[in-house]
Amino acid sequence: MKNALIVTLVVIVLALGGWLIYDKTKSHNSTSSNTSTSGQSASQTNTTADVLDYSSKGLTSVGPDIYNQTTTTTLILSNNSIKTLPSQMGRMTDLQVLKLDHNLLDDSLIAEVRLMPLTTLDVSYNNMTGMPAEIGQLNKLQTLNYSYNHITGLPNELANLKNNLKTFNLTGNPISPSQITKLKSELPNTNIIF
Repeated sequence: MKNALIVTLVVIVLALGGWLIYDKTKSHNSTSSNTSTSGQSASQTNTTADVLDYSSKGLTSVGPDIYNQTTTTTLILSNNSIKTLPSQMGRMTDLQVLKLDHNLLDDSLIAEVRLMPLTTLDVSYNNMTGMPAEIGQLNKLQTLNYSYNHITGLPNELANLKNNLKTFNLTGNPISPSQITKLKSELPNTNIIF
């Protein structure tokens, strides 16, 4: 009876051990296939990510690892040391939100910005001295933030934004009161902050 009990216990232990080994093997295989699948997903995520956040990464330029992610809808490049933007950013034709605040951008934005269906554009706290006329082609734009730059003149094409632009922040720019008055008449439905 004692031997039968020991044999039964040994069979149970072996059965449990075999089941545990089988389960671990099955789990490992499943993890491996998930890893390869998620590996593909990860690479797809890099090229199809809705939101790319590269804020505070010490970037000095925007490279192909960013502008080739053409299905991105939100790109955050805040708090870096970017001085210029490449024209290749025009490939980002799904981009709705572009945040470039707190960088070292000078001159003006790239003309290719017109190719993006932007609803929000934030280039505050840079060294920009002008705005491209192409901003007037951003007919979905609702929020435009150019605060704390060195803007002295505004393109006439801004008047094209009168139907959708809700907020336009120009705080901290040396813009004349007459230009602000003109802007208010051209964009009567826009909250202009200066």
